[in-house]
Amino acid sequence: MIKQRVLIALLLFLFSGFFALIPLRARAQASARLQDILLNADSSIRDSENQTMELEGNVQIVFKNQHIKADKAKVNFLTRQAELTGNVEIATPKAMIAGSAASLDYENNTGIIYNGYVQSGPVVFSGAILQKAGEDEYYISDAEYTACTNCPATWGFSGSHIRAELGGYAYIKNPFLKIYSVPVIWLPYLIVPLKSDRQTGLLPPRIENSSAGGWALSESFFWALSRNTDATFTFTNYEKRGLKGLAEYRYVFGEHSYGNFNSGFIVDRVFKNEPRVTQFETPGRKGQDLSRWFVRYDHYYEMPGDFIQRAQINAASDLQYPKDFPEETLNHGDAAMDNRVSLTKNDFDRHLSLDTSYYVNLLQSNALASNNNAVHRLPEIRYTQTSRKLGNSSLLYSYNLDYVNFTRSGPSFDNLEYSADRSYRYMKNTCTGNPIYDKDPACRLLLDGNFDPATDLLRTGQRLDATGTLYRSFTLGGYMDLLPSLSYRETHYQFNAGEDPYNVRRYARASLSAKTTLSQVYGAEDSNPRANKYKHDFQPEIIATTIPWLYHPRHDFFGHANETDGTFYMSDNLSDTDTGSPYGIQFDYTDRVYDRGLVTFVLNNKLIQKKWVGDLPQYLQIASFKIFQSYDTYQAGLRNRTRDPWSDVTAILDVRLSQFQTYTVLTYMPDLKVTNISSRVRLNNDFGQFFQVQLTKTFKRHEQDINRTRVEDYTFGAGFTSGYLNLMGKFVYDANWANRQKNIKSWAYVAQIKPPGECWVINLTQFLPTGGDTKTFVNFEYSFGGEPKPALPPETLDQFGF
Repeated sequence: MIKQRVLIALLLFLFSGFFALIPLRARAQASARLQDILLNADSSIRDSENQTMELEGNVQIVFKNQHIKADKAKVNFLTRQAELTGNVEIATPKAMIAGSAASLDYENNTGIIYNGYVQSGPVVFSGAILQKAGEDEYYISDAEYTACTNCPATWGFSGSHIRAELGGYAYIKNPFLKIYSVPVIWLPYLIVPLKSDRQTGLLPPRIENSSAGGWALSESFFWALSRNTDATFTFTNYEKRGLKGLAEYRYVFGEHSYGNFNSGFIVDRVFKNEPRVTQFETPGRKGQDLSRWFVRYDHYYEMPGDFIQRAQINAASDLQYPKDFPEETLNHGDAAMDNRVSLTKNDFDRHLSLDTSYYVNLLQSNALASNNNAVHRLPEIRYTQTSRKLGNSSLLYSYNLDYVNFTRSGPSFDNLEYSADRSYRYMKNTCTGNPIYDKDPACRLLLDGNFDPATDLLRTGQRLDATGTLYRSFTLGGYMDLLPSLSYRETHYQFNAGEDPYNVRRYARASLSAKTTLSQVYGAEDSNPRANKYKHDFQPEIIATTIPWLYHPRHDFFGHANETDGTFYMSDNLSDTDTGSPYGIQFDYTDRVYDRGLVTFVLNNKLIQKKWVGDLPQYLQIASFKIFQSYDTYQAGLRNRTRDPWSDVTAILDVRLSQFQTYTVLTYMPDLKVTNISSRVRLNNDFGQFFQVQLTKTFKRHEQDINRTRVEDYTFGAGFTSGYLNLMGKFVYDANWANRQKNIKSWAYVAQIKPPGECWVINLTQFLPTGGDTKTFVNFEYSFGGEPKPALPPETLDQFGF
């Protein structure tokens, strides 16, 4: 027994001596911090002589901002290298790196990852070999790239080689666009941004189809010029029309100062051969190339000294351009293209403006017609003084000065002739008795240069208009508010034709308004001080106005009837039918003396909501209803009335709730026993879904058949949003059975298809503008930076020529 114990002791001594002859090695299961490195594993072996450590099982290594995980690891503290195998994960503040194995230089933050991927936000790179060249730079061979968060990714790019800079760009050689892992498009080279900031580069292409242009493919280049400026250049190749170039430049000078410039150019192979062009061309010009272009510019700039400079330019090569490309000029259906440049200055109680307006007349059949007949405002100068006390008195005064020069490049007057029944006038032309000469290429205008006051209309001249007003408010018995006012107006005219080139108009106007308010608060009995409350205001009002003195010598510009026989209301509009009236047509409604003697009865209802937002009350007018009618005392006193003393009855309803809105204007015309209607009703919810219906129904006075000429359009619109599809659209239905060519005048819809992953959107747009050509657009929006694309707003549909 003693011998056995001696033998065991001897063996233990020999083994301890053997271990003393070799380098010290440690076996432990614990955390350790060595040379600023925190290590943890199920087991570890440390070689102190070679300064290495082997770790196995749930390995975790933390060094600076890197957190490394693996099944096994060997760390060399001299070379600062780490060899990792099995379920490798490397987490940094900007990325997550994973692979089957890795060789890292953890000091320099470089290394090689095998069969792995790099994920930064939703952006993922993967490949057989990933070389980490720096903290944010990677080189990947046989690589895959996607910004989809779903697995597998619904879209991505594969390439022979990718160089990626997190927070910068990814440069991909020989990329294939893949949709659900299926290769679709090959490109020789591709650069994609890896951050959400604006980045220079190519935008996804767009596919288009129309019967006039055929198939078309568009490619755009986005240029981030600076922090506050950028530009987009687009080339569209139409199957039938040819190649078109587009350019857009945007800038921002401040929170409220910005601008946008758009232009396009194409030598249109289709347009030159269409009947709408060839019927007006001379034989020598037919079939020749036609260059088509447009320019649209919007500018708003707040300058020092409370000056504001505005510009709105909209021009095109031909009058049919807005019809063929309504999404570019954004004014299809307008009577004119409005070009304005202005400089204004506003302070507490004054307004000064210098304005110029140049109009392009679109109401001409010949697409290449000149613009000689359009009348422009070049310039208009206005100075307005709002309410100010008159000295130390309780009276208030205001005044307005306005100067306009009306001009055009053609003759200063229109040569007109009467129809056989003398019910209307039209431009004198070579086709005798043809008032719609404009549609007949064989008809030409006759301009003799001689002004005939019996038929012709003056169209150019200068006007200086000045108005001053005195007024003071009173309260009668604490229940009724009275506001009397007295104003004087003087208008001077200087014309460019006729034997009497000068005219002046002077008159005084007196008015008195009386208004009272009856109120009721609902919810006041609620003991909760933060409960919602509603206040209903009922406001009856009477407004009387009269012109006790008028000095206005007769002049050809104002027609050939005695002006005292006419009755005009401020609510009336000038139209083409005025050319046939005995009063003619002037520059605008400022030239007419309206409301000669008028008593207007108004009933106004307002519903105001009080609700609490945090600790502050908020007051919102959620509904109003106003109805009014006027009685013309001046017309009633005439021996021979030209119209009924009672005016049209107008009602306006405006409701603005969180999920219901409507704006409706009804005008009942007693003489015709019909009602003009303009009404819009909209329902929406918090998910962006909506339904809208709009009715526009108008009748024209002085028409022989008001049903044939009436406009009766119903517009239906709706929007639907979901996880994978956003759909919105609207159409206009023509309900005038007496005079219509199509039931559906125009329509448009936009479908946003959103594959799983919130990383790209397929936009399908199709629309038919009024009187135009059906167009279809397909474009792709990719989330290269990982930000999901928001749904398009309902206002997107407004650009398609309704």
